[in-house]
Amino acid sequence: MTTGGGGAGGAGTTVFVGKIVTMDDKGTIAEAVSVNGLGHIVKVGTEKDVTAGLGSGVEIVRLKPEQVLMPGFIDPHMHLLPTLTQSILGKNNLAPCLPPPYRGAATDCETRADLLGALASMQVPPPAKGQSHEFVLGMNLDPSRQQFIPGGCGAGGPDSFMKKPKFFLDACVSKDRPVLILDQSGHLAYVNQKAFAAICSTPEKCDALAASAKSQGGTWVKDEDGYTGLLQETAAFAPFLAAMEKSLPLGLAHQNPLQLFETYEKEIQQTLQEIRAAGLTTLADGGLSGVSQIQLDKVLAERQDFSLRITGVVTYDTALKENLQPTGPSCDPSKDPGCKLPKWLGAGGIKLWVDGSTQGCTAKLAEPYQYLSSGHCPTSGHGQTDFKDAKAIADKLSSLWETSSWRVQMHANGNEANRWALDAFAQLQLQKPNPRRALLIHNTVGEQAVSQDIGKMRKGTFAWDKKPVPALDVRVTHLIGHVAYWGDAFTEMLGADAAKNIDPVLFDRQNEIPFSFHSDSMVTPLRPLWFVEQAVTRRTWAYPEFTKSYELGPEHKATVEEALRAVTVEPARQHELDAWLGSIEPGKVADFVLLGANPLDYDPAKGGDPTQISKIAVIETFLNGKPTGVSH
Repeated sequence: MTTGGGGAGGAGTTVFVGKIVTMDDKGTIAEAVSVNGLGHIVKVGTEKDVTAGLGSGVEIVRLKPEQVLMPGFIDPHMHLLPTLTQSILGKNNLAPCLPPPYRGAATDCETRADLLGALASMQVPPPAKGQSHEFVLGMNLDPSRQQFIPGGCGAGGPDSFMKKPKFFLDACVSKDRPVLILDQSGHLAYVNQKAFAAICSTPEKCDALAASAKSQGGTWVKDEDGYTGLLQETAAFAPFLAAMEKSLPLGLAHQNPLQLFETYEKEIQQTLQEIRAAGLTTLADGGLSGVSQIQLDKVLAERQDFSLRITGVVTYDTALKENLQPTGPSCDPSKDPGCKLPKWLGAGGIKLWVDGSTQGCTAKLAEPYQYLSSGHCPTSGHGQTDFKDAKAIADKLSSLWETSSWRVQMHANGNEANRWALDAFAQLQLQKPNPRRALLIHNTVGEQAVSQDIGKMRKGTFAWDKKPVPALDVRVTHLIGHVAYWGDAFTEMLGADAAKNIDPVLFDRQNEIPFSFHSDSMVTPLRPLWFVEQAVTRRTWAYPEFTKSYELGPEHKATVEEALRAVTVEPARQHELDAWLGSIEPGKVADFVLLGANPLDYDPAKGGDPTQISKIAVIETFLNGKPTGVSH
């Protein structure tokens, strides 16, 4: 990329010249794009047409022959606070290794290949003076991929970590301090006996807290000896988060997120730089559970040194409790020619969890699928859901739906959870037709009949209780890292027939369902080019040695173009940002990513090698046509 003088159109205008992959609906590959001083795209086309009549006051950015300019990548579902928090945990980030193509220079993860070894690697710093009850924190443990090898710490204990986590946390981490470890799924947590003592001093108080968690969709798992230390869903581990000292990172994340940023700014800025270096320009922060978290996103986005856009998605109960109204950006470039699109895009989405985590044994399944008795989740059967039925879901969302102002999004992993979400959408749409776009987050365990009904709902041919349902623009977003990182584990947990239909792109295509790909960070890394490669190759690896690798459900492979749309224009449409973002077209905003090679050249249908897509260099990103400093 080189810059130079020449051009016209007014001071501040920039013209990018080279291969421009626009991601518009026609698949246009342009030669040039011009951007005015406010970051609005003025012209897209041939170099001759775009530069015609330009004078001397315009900057020319000329790409190298091998480079391409694309719309900036958009992650349609991630969790910003946990992502930032894990960056400051050091050795208490217990995540297992990534498969070899995605591991990079990281080698210390090998010490975390087995579960008990990961626990034993945790650092237990001395507590503050007089604070012996201060929690020891860990994140990203994943028993679905980290082998349980008896012996060493915890010798003589149960034959499975999941049977009694508190025993192993006492034995391997600390029995003198409260210990809380969040599972990488975000849907489970593990605590030791001291942690129970820290929040409930008597069995009766513990039972009351457990009952309260149960009423909100959480579970403190019990056996014949009492609570095992396994906590299912956020409502179950919320009391432990609330009990943490305010000085601790995870406590700050939930109690005072602004102070978290101020205290650990250096570490957090490094993480933000890594996000930009992945080519991302916009994040959808899914599941903001309080006004303070919304405020943090807004404050971060408005900082001069923050080079990303954020759109917020609020939990439905927070919106109801706080009587929130949806918000958008403070000005709209498509309506106001003088508007420079702000980085804070507002919080206009609502999120509800229908079920839990597939790898966490809490996805809601139905025939022909269930958790196998021989697998990681031997007693989970058809999993679980946070609600009694689809009507209960519809009832919770009814008043928000009535406003026709929120974008409603439902987290649904299992095939039955997706069925319930569809039935709830149908009941709400019959209550009052909603013109806003709706979203199924994850849609993990694919079933053709469910996808067919999603397609019917989009076309207005779906019926509920024999009543025709007005068309609803419902779309899906897949955590495509499930295939690469958990595909083999899902085969063991669910069986081959279920595992091959994880993230069912073929069903989406057959039923004309627009789909996107997301990270769900901190669950998987924020790396859109990895998503593209994983969707096109469908490669999975067997943990922990990675010696076995194979294609999981190859019929669900995406084309490179489909996968690129799934990280650009489709996420923009799902969050109703497409008037400004997602493609390079006149009138939109100049948020770009400059790549060192063209991903379309790696399409296997054209003789390319898609396993090289993850290696494509991100040279720079641009917001409003200005470089963010990725290469610095």
